[in-house]
Amino acid sequence: MIVALLILLMLISNDVTSLSCVSNEDKKDFDDSITALKEMEDHLRNTTKKLEESFKKITGSLQDQFGVVKDALKNVGEKIKKVDSDFQHLGKDLEKNTWHKYNGHCYYYSSDKQNWFIAERKCRELGGYIVKIGNSKENEHIYASQPNKYIPYWIGLTDLIEGEFRWNFDQSKATFLPWVDGYGNQGSNKNCVAMNSAGKAEWFDTSCNNARYYICESNFCF
Repeated sequence: MIVALLILLMLISNDVTSLSCVSNEDKKDFDDSITALKEMEDHLRNTTKKLEESFKKITGSLQDQFGVVKDALKNVGEKIKKVDSDFQHLGKDLEKNTWHKYNGHCYYYSSDKQNWFIAERKCRELGGYIVKIGNSKENEHIYASQPNKYIPYWIGLTDLIEGEFRWNFDQSKATFLPWVDGYGNQGSNKNCVAMNSAGKAEWFDTSCNNARYYICESNFCF
């Protein structure tokens, strides 16, 4: 047993003495290389982390922007659907016999009575406005097309500023004013105008609160 141990020690001693010598300079270069590799590893790890964080921020920003665009497209789509629906309803209304086409415009004669203000709103709900009459030919045509020429209809003319009659559609001052004899200056409590019911295409000013039939006009005709 002792002999065997002695032989083993001799072999190890021979192996150790056969190793090449490593100088202090070589060890320093080796250590410096290891340190440089570790620094490079740390740098790459930090760079990768920063790139990952930047990518997440960019991705999040793009997702936010995409969400905004998506919501905007949704709102536009809903508005387009509403406009399309409004035009479809308007088209159906214009196809009814109560609409009459003349000179590129269409006219609607109501079957219900309202005060002037509600009549004006009803015309807007139909996609038009309470009628504006610009000349005698249009006036005669509108009067002749009435379902009943012996009942008064509201038109879109008022003098909310006393004596200054303006069209509600565009607030332009009226220049054509075919008044019934004695009307047109009935005072501050009679500020709305209706078409006469005495068999002539003439107008009279009266209280806006009276319930009357009304005429609507639209610039869209089919």
